[in-house]
Amino acid sequence: MLLVPSYFDFVKLKGFFRRKNAQVAMISEYTEKKEAQRLRSIFEQKEVPVLMITERALVFQKIRVRFCRNLVLYAVPESPDIIESIEDIMSIEAWDKILEHRLRQLKTRSTAKKSEMSSEQLVAECKKAVQEGVIQNKNRSIVGLFSSYDDKVMERLVGTLQYK
Repeated sequence: MLLVPSYFDFVKLKGFFRRKNAQVAMISEYTEKKEAQRLRSIFEQKEVPVLMITERALVFQKIRVRFCRNLVLYAVPESPDIIESIEDIMSIEAWDKILEHRLRQLKTRSTAKKSEMSSEQLVAECKKAVQEGVIQNKNRSIVGLFSSYDDKVMERLVGTLQYK
């Protein structure tokens, strides 16, 4: 997921991704609510690898993005509300829900097809799903792209003592 603070940067990146024919779902504050929900769901279902979204879209349209493994901050967030949104986006609880859903699917599949899947196979599949869930929780990251012009904003965000 790519988080862009301003609409001007969003337009610049949108043109860049279009020239490169990249598969990117793009949500700004001017995207209609229904279209934003559609784009968010295709990102969550992994039909599109990247979701580019503006800060204002997250704050004002109250878009809740789930299942984000990697987050790239294009610049320093302008709003303190974004920090809370980032915590929600990168929360482990969302991944736990995915794991619960997969285990439930395995269990219902095994009960529906009792003759095809033995209890040992079910246990092996469940262990595999749990292991994948653990790996996905560990392989999450937040990366920030900042320039030397962002130093005052970074200092204001993290505090003078932590910045130096």
